[in-house]
Amino acid sequence: MYAERMKRLAVAMKNANLDALFVSNQKNIQYLTGIRAMMAGNVQPFGDPEGFCVIRNGQCEVLCDGRYFAEVDAHDGVSARLLNAPVSAKEIAMRLRESLGGAAKRIGYESDALTYADARDIMALTPELTWEPAERVVTSLRHSKGTDEIALLRKAQKITSDCFEHICGWIRVGMSERDVAFEIDSYLRKNSEGSSFNPIVAFGETGCHPHYTPSPTRKLKNGQMVLLDFGAIHHGYCGDLTRMLVMGKANKRHHEVYDLVLAAQQKCLDGIRAGMKCHDVDALCRDFFHTKGCDEAFKHGTGHGVGLAIHEPPTLKRTVEAILQPGMVVTVEPGLYYEGWGGVRIEDMVVITERGHTNLTTCPKKLREIGVRASGGAKRSPAKRASKKRGATKRTGGKSRGKK
Repeated sequence: MYAERMKRLAVAMKNANLDALFVSNQKNIQYLTGIRAMMAGNVQPFGDPEGFCVIRNGQCEVLCDGRYFAEVDAHDGVSARLLNAPVSAKEIAMRLRESLGGAAKRIGYESDALTYADARDIMALTPELTWEPAERVVTSLRHSKGTDEIALLRKAQKITSDCFEHICGWIRVGMSERDVAFEIDSYLRKNSEGSSFNPIVAFGETGCHPHYTPSPTRKLKNGQMVLLDFGAIHHGYCGDLTRMLVMGKANKRHHEVYDLVLAAQQKCLDGIRAGMKCHDVDALCRDFFHTKGCDEAFKHGTGHGVGLAIHEPPTLKRTVEAILQPGMVVTVEPGLYYEGWGGVRIEDMVVITERGHTNLTTCPKKLREIGVRASGGAKRSPAKRASKKRGATKRTGGKSRGKK
């Protein structure tokens, strides 16, 4: 898998007229080598880096300190060159020269994954090299997923869907938003590599905020709608799912808004395919909402790419001209949000194909009512059932004593 990616990278570098490539984006390093970063974020400061890849002539060398040698040794086709502490731009420049051996003249770098100060210093210390911005050389390879990546994304989404089912059986009135977020995170840590982003849990009115931080004090009440947005990580690949539930019986407004969002999502799923521009995909949802007079309540784009990163190209927004290619994996997640009432979002993750899409999401999309019998009557809690039984026993006992 990694050997094939290096071959594709060699072609991309040749097309960009690069002799070498300095890779600092941690997700790109993982994509090319399998080496996983421990620290969050894609920008590594020179003062304390996890490691940088130097690519030349189809070979990959990792510049890192001794903490990461075991990780490098565990992956075939990758070698390590020691960075001595304290690491500085001068130290990195010295090891970079050793790695290149004086053969390279034009070197690409990821301008979006280096600080300005570090980029300035490394260029000043290597005047013999011509540094060319090349942030798209590796990331463009990641846009369309191979069959191995799609299998990992499918598994991540399955774990995510299983987590939703777990929450539906676990959630109770009186829990806080943060309680539920913690349970989601705990489940994902037990059953995967953890959460692909901080879970979003919103009760009732707070659902009007598309990106929301769960409150430790906001408690779930009967009759409230709940928005849940979260994802698992499986072998580095991210899941992403949004589903809605109602604690108790859904009211007419719940169903009206939910049905509009579900219809918009289906409109998009019916039309999405390879060859479409991203803004045209977004328009499938947005135009539908416009015909229903509610497009002002759609506050974000229709979706985004997913892979090693939870948000990566392509982005399904009305301003994006990029064209969808087979193998791209994107979310389709329209939503409607009303201040003072709440919001509804429904999100699936799909693979783009020539004729349409393959949905990686198995979780049902029917609005889930928690604690409601099939006939529509509310279930009694175990505590209430026990209380009623005790009351009946007392009354029966009283009558018996009267007969005596």
